[in-house]
Amino acid sequence: MRSFILAACCLCALAFASPGEIISQIPAPGGNPDGLTWAEGYLWITSDTDHMFYKIDPSSGAVVDQITPPGPGTGALTGLTWNGTHLVATVQPWKIYFIDTATGLAVDSIPAPSSSNNEGLCWDGTNLWSTNPNNNAVYKLDPGTGSVLGFFQPYSPAGCTGLAFDGFNIYISMQNTPLMYVHLPMVPQPVAYYLLPCETPQDLAWDGTYVWLTEYEETGAQVYQLDPGTQHLAPATWAMVKSVFTE
Repeated sequence: MRSFILAACCLCALAFASPGEIISQIPAPGGNPDGLTWAEGYLWITSDTDHMFYKIDPSSGAVVDQITPPGPGTGALTGLTWNGTHLVATVQPWKIYFIDTATGLAVDSIPAPSSSNNEGLCWDGTNLWSTNPNNNAVYKLDPGTGSVLGFFQPYSPAGCTGLAFDGFNIYISMQNTPLMYVHLPMVPQPVAYYLLPCETPQDLAWDGTYVWLTEYEETGAQVYQLDPGTQHLAPATWAMVKSVFTE
């Protein structure tokens, strides 16, 4: 009986470990917010309407600073992350730039993994991760060269879009689907999932406690601060799940 109860609890945790409750929400600047990241107490967010990077106060949404994107043209500003030193951004036509936020200048760049589409971007402390919704792939990248070190395809029919990393798990939003999945890196099966508060989820960010989400709307777009539940408090492994059934 004890093993049965533990197994049932474990299966419930896999499906509903992260409630996705809205903690707060703020307006997104610029329209069609695409890339999102957390850096040193602030959110950085991009706009595909006016093609700007905005630094915003997470408590009010007030714009603290803004910079213009590097590279030629005014293509989509998709993935965005912070590597502890620089803002790292995916800019169409598909390059990943390392940006000095004090000057707004790119100090380095690497090729993006796909020639067709690149969306979310996150940093795991050593490597970059990028998504391509066209083939529903999450790529692990060498930050020095852009070389693909590996990839996996999340177990979802929708194309993966946004990315965030909590120190153990990768959070993935799905294009035009109000769901977010929690994965171990390189593992297609999710360890948790939950509903999102909007129909057009885009990028994700991790602030050390909560997940942040942009919705891709030209007007009235919001940035949501979401409760991730307890999934991020310890690394989830399939061995933990299997141990329940073998007691």
